[in-house]
Amino acid sequence: MPQPLEYVVQVANPVWDLLTKRRSDFGAVPAVTFIGTARTELSSTSLENAVAKLAGALRDEWSLESGDRIAAYLPWHWQRVVWSLSAWSLGVSLDVEGKPATAALTVCGPGDIAAALAAGCEEPIVVSLHPFGLPITDLPPGCTDAASVIRLQPDSFYAEPVSGEVTALFLGGQEYSISELIDGAKMRLAQLGITQSDRLLIPDPQHDDLAGYLLAPLAPLLGVGSVVVSDGPFNRESVISQEGVTAFWERQ
Repeated sequence: MPQPLEYVVQVANPVWDLLTKRRSDFGAVPAVTFIGTARTELSSTSLENAVAKLAGALRDEWSLESGDRIAAYLPWHWQRVVWSLSAWSLGVSLDVEGKPATAALTVCGPGDIAAALAAGCEEPIVVSLHPFGLPITDLPPGCTDAASVIRLQPDSFYAEPVSGEVTALFLGGQEYSISELIDGAKMRLAQLGITQSDRLLIPDPQHDDLAGYLLAPLAPLLGVGSVVVSDGPFNRESVISQEGVTAFWERQ
């Protein structure tokens, strides 16, 4: 039986360096597959490219830097994976459904605009849920389409050093550093006995489920072959068969 793959990497930027290692080792291999109203698959190279462009926009267009906070109203989607990895590559934290008043930026999906406005955000950044991340053309006044900004960014990103002790996530009244998230993901993967050949299915978690914020973005960087994330009701047996799923994360 294959033994779980374990990366031991000395990094100056924990998340970005793991991401670039994944791309270097498995560039064309799927990293994240999203099953929702449409199917979207990101290879390791495509995932790094998407993270590079967004991280560049966060830093150069929205002026975020290490220690800043994003109030995140993001649905269960491949875009949440990209936003998580991009923020953590900058040392920026996600405050899940946090207060815009304490954040440098508020980001939401199209269906969460009302929640972001009700929380006090006057100019939310709205993330496209189009399968190819195309711009949204019919946003309410005051909202900014994220895709229109991100698509203008270069495909490369120079990642500056980020400490693993920097806060990465505020969720359910708890605070987690980058190192704690990585260690937590490793622990859960070890519990599942995951190997490099596995394809891990992660159903739609509850909004305050820490595993969703750990495994979807980090599992592909820590030895899993790839992850499949599914939004809402789905035919489990059909997804298992069509996607070649070999391992599962169940809600706790």
